[in-house]
Amino acid sequence: MKKYWKLTAIVAVIVISIGTFFVNSALSKEQFPEFVIQTESGDEDEIKSLVLEGSYEESSSMYYAYTNVNISAGGSTYKSHSFLDLVFGHTPTLIKELQKEYRTFMRGKTAWVNLYFEDDQFLAYADVEDGSFSSRDHKLTISVLNKEEGHTASFKLAVPGGNEIEHLFVEDVQLVQGELFIITHNVMRKNYDEKHIYTVNLANKKISSHEAIIGAPTQGQSETYFTLQLIGSNPTRANEQLIFVKTEVKVIDDMESYREEEIDQEIISYNLATKEKEVINVPDLSLNENQLSFFDGSTIYFIRSEGEKYVVIPYSLVDDQVGKPFSIPILGELNAEGQIVTVKDDKLYIVSSQMSPRFDMTGNIIVADVLKGEILFKGQIALKDSSKREGNFELYIHEMFVN
Repeated sequence: MKKYWKLTAIVAVIVISIGTFFVNSALSKEQFPEFVIQTESGDEDEIKSLVLEGSYEESSSMYYAYTNVNISAGGSTYKSHSFLDLVFGHTPTLIKELQKEYRTFMRGKTAWVNLYFEDDQFLAYADVEDGSFSSRDHKLTISVLNKEEGHTASFKLAVPGGNEIEHLFVEDVQLVQGELFIITHNVMRKNYDEKHIYTVNLANKKISSHEAIIGAPTQGQSETYFTLQLIGSNPTRANEQLIFVKTEVKVIDDMESYREEEIDQEIISYNLATKEKEVINVPDLSLNENQLSFFDGSTIYFIRSEGEKYVVIPYSLVDDQVGKPFSIPILGELNAEGQIVTVKDDKLYIVSSQMSPRFDMTGNIIVADVLKGEILFKGQIALKDSSKREGNFELYIHEMFVN
């Protein structure tokens, strides 16, 4: 029996962990505070369609509490949080909605928003299936649901040149003019990364073309390395245009400190319909100081932090012109990197990704008109009854939805 002691110990730890989780959940269920959105200025109607989804964490000498929470203009609601959610991570609201409406199609699929495309007619999914490490037998797993016909086409395609790829993962899926575009990040065998696009002909279920959009060597013995980024956009809206950022970073390792500095940055746009690639040069705009924060399909939004305000600079891809910059006041000492940003119906929404009384981090919410550069709403996430709570909790915002 001695040879089974490790297995027995592991099982015991799992049972105790699960038991502790449910006991703590039960004990703290009625103790979760209510959050509200306090208006500092502007029109409260601007946040009626805003829903924030996040997680609430609280710890003390007696217990630890962790649960999902939704916050809107109507207050906060807590949702049941399973042990599997705690182990495997948070499931995005968009995925939950798809699972509810298209239960059969969603069965067995990875719960990652970037693997899906949806419009009025289609729901598409693409992911990577890897073979053994030695064979590098990479395959694209594809499913497309025709909503009108109720028919689902599912198939697998071998990744061209797969023997040169260590591994790859899907970053975006788009369906444009009857073709499925799968955008991936490929880690190549020879210390090289690239952003790749695979075009799938849905009629014959074959890869009609594929190409690397940008690539760069990975970090080795050199003092510099490159990062490649696909800029996020609205996951529920088709985008013919993609935006990539290639950044060169210098590593400074001396006796006093180790630090990294961005020394060069390049923005590349790619049109899925025309297959045209273009390097975007934004006049008189330092990319080191201005963070490329969001892309709405036609306009890129740069944001930089200046003391107690953000400066937002729109750049239109339609006419290749920089729009009029405008400022957004912020509450608290935060920077643009700690925010969630989205744009819908010519309105820019900025929400702090974390609220922590211990670290004096406030939950800011800003709504601005991107055409006029005007602040429409300014407020904060706050406890409805702050007198009942000490500063021993953390609120994390994972997602922002504008209905």
